[in-house]
Amino acid sequence: MVTGAADILPAWRILELATESEFVDAMGALYARLDERIAARTPVCVNRGDCCKFAQYKHRLYVTPVELAYFVATEQLPAEPFDDGVCPHQREGMCTVRTGRPMGCRVFFCELRSQFWQGDETEATLTEIKQLHTRFDVPYAYVEWLEALRCLSPA
Repeated sequence: MVTGAADILPAWRILELATESEFVDAMGALYARLDERIAARTPVCVNRGDCCKFAQYKHRLYVTPVELAYFVATEQLPAEPFDDGVCPHQREGMCTVRTGRPMGCRVFFCELRSQFWQGDETEATLTEIKQLHTRFDVPYAYVEWLEALRCLSPA
């Protein structure tokens, strides 16, 4: 049996956690450290949002409940139904949710030289993210981004 995001996401806890300033500060600090490490590597975005077209490029983005809680705290969930294959926050090749975007969006660059460090950075950051799940008593899960957004969005 395949389990969907609605079956495993603690939506009530995600929404509650998004209002807790200690959590928002901790997650913001985690992302700030990650962004600094990535900036030091000077990656270049060469496709201007093609990675946000998940269906077209046959890839998926996965997120955790604490990433979703931070997103809810800092960004706006989609208010209207959205296409299953494209991130609803991508407009004309640009991400419109820079502050709250998930770790996978921050780490992924399709340029060849970036692919050598992405795996290690992802694993190290996931370790920190798991620690936040424990610290803030949130069940850990790894769910597909678009499905998670649909579960939390009013649309």
